[in-house]
Amino acid sequence: MTISYLRPDPGVLGREWREIVEAEYNQVERLREWHNTDYYQPIANQFTDDPHRAGDPILEALRAFAPPDAVWLDVGAGGGRYALPLALTSKQVIAVDPSGGMRQVLKGELERHGIDNVVQRDLRWPEGSDEIQAHCSLAAHVGYDIREINPFIDGLERATSERCVALSMDRAPSGGFERLWEQVHGEPRQTLPAMRDFVHLLLARDAAPEIRVFPRNHEAWTPDELRSSARRRLWLAEGSEKDKRLQSLLDTEIKNGATDFQVPLLVAMVSWRP
Repeated sequence: MTISYLRPDPGVLGREWREIVEAEYNQVERLREWHNTDYYQPIANQFTDDPHRAGDPILEALRAFAPPDAVWLDVGAGGGRYALPLALTSKQVIAVDPSGGMRQVLKGELERHGIDNVVQRDLRWPEGSDEIQAHCSLAAHVGYDIREINPFIDGLERATSERCVALSMDRAPSGGFERLWEQVHGEPRQTLPAMRDFVHLLLARDAAPEIRVFPRNHEAWTPDELRSSARRRLWLAEGSEKDKRLQSLLDTEIKNGATDFQVPLLVAMVSWRP
Protein backbone atom coordinates (compact mmCIF):
# COMPACT_ATOMS: atom_id res chain seq x y z
CA MET A 1 0.00 0.00 0.00
CA THR A 2 1.27 3.45 -0.90
CA ILE A 3 1.44 5.81 2.08
CA SER A 4 0.27 9.29 1.11
CA TYR A 5 1.46 12.29 3.08
CA LEU A 6 -0.96 14.54 1.21
CA ARG A 7 -3.98 12.28 1.78
CA PRO A 8 -3.12 10.28 4.91
CA ASP A 9 -5.09 7.25 6.05
CA PRO A 10 -6.69 7.96 9.47
CA GLY A 11 -6.09 4.33 10.45
CA VAL A 12 -2.36 4.74 9.83
CA LEU A 13 -2.34 7.99 11.80
CA GLY A 14 -4.21 6.28 14.63
CA ARG A 15 -1.61 3.52 14.81
CA GLU A 16 1.20 6.07 14.83
CA TRP A 17 -0.60 7.98 17.59
CA ARG A 18 -0.79 4.77 19.64
CA GLU A 19 2.92 4.07 19.09
CA ILE A 20 3.85 7.56 20.31
CA VAL A 21 1.63 7.25 23.39
CA GLU A 22 3.03 3.81 24.22
CA ALA A 23 6.62 5.00 23.78
CA GLU A 24 5.97 7.83 26.25
CA TYR A 25 4.24 5.47 28.69
CA ASN A 26 7.05 2.92 28.54
CA GLN A 27 9.66 5.60 29.15
CA VAL A 28 7.80 6.91 32.19
CA GLU A 29 7.28 3.40 33.59
CA ARG A 30 10.99 2.70 33.25
CA LEU A 31 12.18 5.93 34.89
CA ARG A 32 9.47 6.91 37.38
CA GLU A 33 10.31 6.97 41.09
CA TRP A 34 6.78 7.11 42.48
CA HIS A 35 3.43 5.47 41.74
CA ASN A 36 -0.16 6.47 42.40
CA THR A 37 -3.15 4.45 41.24
CA ASP A 38 -5.01 7.73 40.66
CA TYR A 39 -2.48 10.12 39.14
CA TYR A 40 -4.81 13.10 39.45
CA GLN A 41 -5.97 12.59 43.04
CA PRO A 42 -3.20 14.72 44.66
CA ILE A 43 -3.73 17.60 42.20
CA ALA A 44 -7.46 17.31 41.46
CA ASN A 45 -8.19 20.66 43.15
CA GLN A 46 -6.23 22.36 40.36
CA PHE A 47 -8.84 21.26 37.81
CA THR A 48 -11.76 23.37 38.93
CA ASP A 49 -12.61 27.05 38.73
CA ASP A 50 -15.26 29.58 39.74
CA PRO A 51 -18.40 28.76 37.72
CA HIS A 52 -19.44 32.42 37.90
CA ARG A 53 -16.17 33.74 36.50
CA ALA A 54 -16.18 36.42 33.82
CA GLY A 55 -13.65 37.29 31.15
CA ASP A 56 -12.76 33.71 30.20
CA PRO A 57 -12.69 33.78 26.37
CA ILE A 58 -12.65 30.00 26.03
CA LEU A 59 -15.72 29.61 28.24
CA GLU A 60 -17.52 32.37 26.35
CA ALA A 61 -16.74 30.66 23.04
CA LEU A 62 -18.02 27.33 24.36
CA ARG A 63 -21.30 28.85 25.51
CA ALA A 64 -21.84 30.31 22.05
CA PHE A 65 -22.07 26.81 20.56
CA ALA A 66 -25.33 25.83 22.26
CA PRO A 67 -28.71 27.31 23.24
CA PRO A 68 -29.91 27.31 26.88
CA ASP A 69 -31.93 24.10 26.43
CA ALA A 70 -28.90 22.12 25.22
CA VAL A 71 -27.33 19.10 26.89
CA TRP A 72 -23.54 19.16 27.09
CA LEU A 73 -21.30 16.11 27.36
CA ASP A 74 -17.98 16.86 29.08
CA VAL A 75 -15.54 13.98 28.60
CA GLY A 76 -12.71 14.19 31.10
CA ALA A 77 -14.65 16.74 33.12
CA GLY A 78 -12.13 16.72 35.95
CA GLY A 79 -13.01 19.04 38.81
CA GLY A 80 -15.54 20.89 36.69
CA ARG A 81 -13.56 23.77 35.20
CA TYR A 82 -16.02 23.83 32.28
CA ALA A 83 -18.82 21.53 33.46
CA LEU A 84 -19.75 23.87 36.32
CA PRO A 85 -20.15 27.11 34.31
CA LEU A 86 -21.72 25.32 31.33
CA ALA A 87 -24.34 23.92 33.71
CA LEU A 88 -25.39 27.47 34.58
CA THR A 89 -26.35 28.20 30.97
CA SER A 90 -27.60 24.84 29.71
CA LYS A 91 -30.24 22.25 30.48
CA GLN A 92 -27.81 19.58 31.68
CA VAL A 93 -24.16 18.57 31.67
CA ILE A 94 -23.09 14.93 31.60
CA ALA A 95 -19.67 14.88 33.25
CA VAL A 96 -17.58 11.81 32.44
CA ASP A 97 -14.35 11.08 34.30
CA PRO A 98 -12.65 7.84 35.43
CA SER A 99 -10.69 9.50 38.26
CA GLY A 100 -12.24 9.12 41.69
CA GLY A 101 -10.23 12.09 42.93
CA MET A 102 -11.57 14.29 40.15
CA ARG A 103 -15.16 13.15 40.67
CA GLN A 104 -14.91 13.87 44.38
CA VAL A 105 -13.70 17.42 43.73
CA LEU A 106 -16.53 18.01 41.25
CA LYS A 107 -19.08 16.60 43.69
CA GLY A 108 -17.87 19.01 46.35
CA GLU A 109 -18.00 21.97 43.96
CA LEU A 110 -21.53 21.08 42.86
CA GLU A 111 -22.66 21.05 46.48
CA ARG A 112 -20.79 24.26 47.30
CA HIS A 113 -22.36 26.20 44.44
CA GLY A 114 -25.79 24.57 44.59
CA ILE A 115 -25.65 23.26 41.02
CA ASP A 116 -27.96 20.28 40.49
CA ASN A 117 -28.05 19.71 36.71
CA VAL A 118 -24.71 17.92 36.35
CA VAL A 119 -24.81 14.13 36.05
CA GLN A 120 -21.52 12.43 36.92
CA ARG A 121 -20.51 9.22 35.15
CA ASP A 122 -17.62 6.99 36.20
CA LEU A 123 -16.52 5.95 32.71
CA ARG A 124 -13.31 5.69 30.72
CA TRP A 125 -14.33 7.03 27.33
CA PRO A 126 -15.50 5.69 24.89
CA GLU A 127 -17.21 3.43 27.44
CA GLY A 128 -20.87 4.41 27.60
CA SER A 129 -20.84 6.36 24.34
CA ASP A 130 -23.65 4.19 22.94
CA GLU A 131 -26.04 5.20 25.73
CA ILE A 132 -25.29 8.94 26.00
CA GLN A 133 -26.78 11.61 23.75
CA ALA A 134 -25.92 15.30 23.90
CA HIS A 135 -26.24 18.33 21.67
CA CYS A 136 -22.61 19.35 22.16
CA SER A 137 -19.60 17.47 23.48
CA LEU A 138 -16.40 18.78 25.00
CA ALA A 139 -13.08 16.99 25.39
CA ALA A 140 -10.79 19.47 27.12
CA HIS A 141 -7.14 18.41 27.29
CA VAL A 142 -7.83 14.69 27.51
CA GLY A 143 -6.67 13.24 24.19
CA TYR A 144 -2.91 13.49 24.60
CA ASP A 145 -2.34 10.10 26.24
CA ILE A 146 -5.28 8.21 24.72
CA ARG A 147 -3.89 5.11 23.02
CA GLU A 148 -6.87 4.43 20.76
CA ILE A 149 -7.62 7.93 19.55
CA ASN A 150 -9.90 7.02 16.64
CA PRO A 151 -12.37 5.05 18.83
CA PHE A 152 -12.24 7.97 21.30
CA ILE A 153 -13.28 10.41 18.56
CA ASP A 154 -15.83 7.91 17.20
CA GLY A 155 -17.44 7.87 20.65
CA LEU A 156 -17.63 11.66 20.78
CA GLU A 157 -19.28 11.80 17.37
CA ARG A 158 -21.68 8.97 18.22
CA ALA A 159 -22.88 10.72 21.39
CA THR A 160 -23.16 14.19 19.84
CA SER A 161 -25.88 15.56 17.57
CA GLU A 162 -24.67 19.10 16.85
CA ARG A 163 -21.05 19.99 17.64
CA CYS A 164 -17.95 18.27 18.95
CA VAL A 165 -15.38 20.52 20.62
CA ALA A 166 -11.85 19.67 21.72
CA LEU A 167 -9.37 21.84 23.57
CA SER A 168 -5.76 20.98 22.89
CA MET A 169 -2.53 22.74 23.76
CA ASP A 170 0.44 23.22 21.49
CA ARG A 171 2.35 20.86 23.81
CA ALA A 172 0.96 18.06 25.93
CA PRO A 173 0.64 19.36 29.52
CA SER A 174 2.35 16.28 30.95
CA GLY A 175 5.51 17.34 29.13
CA GLY A 176 7.55 20.46 29.60
CA PHE A 177 10.94 20.64 31.26
CA GLU A 178 12.35 18.65 28.35
CA ARG A 179 15.77 20.23 28.71
CA LEU A 180 15.91 19.28 32.39
CA TRP A 181 14.49 15.81 31.67
CA GLU A 182 17.43 14.99 29.43
CA GLN A 183 19.94 16.40 31.91
CA VAL A 184 18.48 14.40 34.81
CA HIS A 185 17.43 11.14 33.11
CA GLY A 186 20.17 11.06 30.48
CA GLU A 187 17.86 10.59 27.50
CA PRO A 188 15.48 12.74 25.42
CA ARG A 189 11.89 13.06 26.60
CA GLN A 190 9.27 11.17 24.61
CA THR A 191 6.56 13.74 23.88
CA LEU A 192 2.85 13.02 23.49
CA PRO A 193 0.68 14.11 20.55
CA ALA A 194 -0.90 17.55 20.89
CA MET A 195 -2.76 20.27 18.99
CA ARG A 196 -1.24 19.94 15.53
CA ASP A 197 -1.43 16.14 15.58
CA PHE A 198 -5.09 16.21 16.59
CA VAL A 199 -6.05 18.61 13.79
CA HIS A 200 -4.06 16.53 11.29
CA LEU A 201 -6.01 13.43 12.34
CA LEU A 202 -9.38 15.16 12.10
CA LEU A 203 -8.62 16.32 8.57
CA ALA A 204 -7.65 12.77 7.61
CA ARG A 205 -11.02 11.63 8.99
CA ASP A 206 -12.75 14.02 6.53
CA ALA A 207 -13.85 16.40 9.27
CA ALA A 208 -13.89 20.12 8.53
CA PRO A 209 -12.67 21.57 11.82
CA GLU A 210 -12.97 25.20 12.81
CA ILE A 211 -9.99 26.31 14.85
CA ARG A 212 -9.54 29.21 17.25
CA VAL A 213 -6.25 29.70 19.06
CA PHE A 214 -5.99 31.38 22.46
CA PRO A 215 -2.92 32.29 24.51
CA ARG A 216 -2.70 30.02 27.51
CA ASN A 217 -3.43 31.78 30.79
CA HIS A 218 -0.43 30.51 32.73
CA GLU A 219 0.53 32.39 35.87
CA ALA A 220 4.22 32.64 36.70
CA TRP A 221 5.40 29.98 39.14
CA THR A 222 6.91 30.82 42.48
CA PRO A 223 10.27 29.08 42.99
CA ASP A 224 8.58 26.44 45.17
CA GLU A 225 5.85 25.83 42.58
CA LEU A 226 8.48 25.55 39.85
CA ARG A 227 10.42 22.95 41.83
CA SER A 228 7.31 20.93 42.65
CA SER A 229 6.01 21.01 39.08
CA ALA A 230 9.36 20.00 37.62
CA ARG A 231 9.72 17.14 40.11
CA ARG A 232 6.26 15.84 39.26
CA ARG A 233 6.76 16.06 35.51
CA LEU A 234 10.09 14.26 35.78
CA TRP A 235 8.43 11.60 37.99
CA LEU A 236 10.99 11.99 40.76
CA ALA A 237 10.67 11.13 44.43
CA GLU A 238 11.43 14.06 46.70
CA GLY A 239 14.95 13.78 48.09
CA SER A 240 16.14 11.10 45.65
CA GLU A 241 19.52 11.39 43.95
CA LYS A 242 17.89 12.46 40.70
CA ASP A 243 15.75 14.97 42.56
CA LYS A 244 18.87 16.47 44.14
CA ARG A 245 20.33 16.77 40.66
CA LEU A 246 17.14 18.45 39.44
CA GLN A 247 17.09 20.92 42.32
CA SER A 248 20.72 21.83 41.68
CA LEU A 249 19.92 22.47 38.02
CA LEU A 250 16.91 24.57 39.02
CA ASP A 251 19.10 26.61 41.37
CA THR A 252 21.14 27.60 38.32
CA GLU A 253 18.05 28.18 36.16
CA ILE A 254 16.44 30.43 38.77
CA LYS A 255 19.69 32.32 39.38
CA ASN A 256 20.03 32.95 35.64
CA GLY A 257 16.42 34.14 35.35
CA ALA A 258 15.30 31.30 33.06
CA THR A 259 11.63 31.42 32.06
CA ASP A 260 11.39 28.94 29.16
CA PHE A 261 10.66 25.48 30.52
CA GLN A 262 8.98 24.16 27.34
CA VAL A 263 5.49 24.36 28.84
CA PRO A 264 2.38 24.88 26.66
CA LEU A 265 1.79 28.46 25.52
CA LEU A 266 -1.29 28.12 23.29
CA VAL A 267 -4.72 26.49 23.50
CA ALA A 268 -6.63 25.57 20.34
CA MET A 269 -10.39 25.22 20.35
CA VAL A 270 -11.14 22.71 17.61
CA SER A 271 -14.80 22.18 16.70
CA TRP A 272 -16.46 20.08 14.03
CA ARG A 273 -19.79 18.57 13.01
CA PRO A 274 -20.14 14.91 13.98
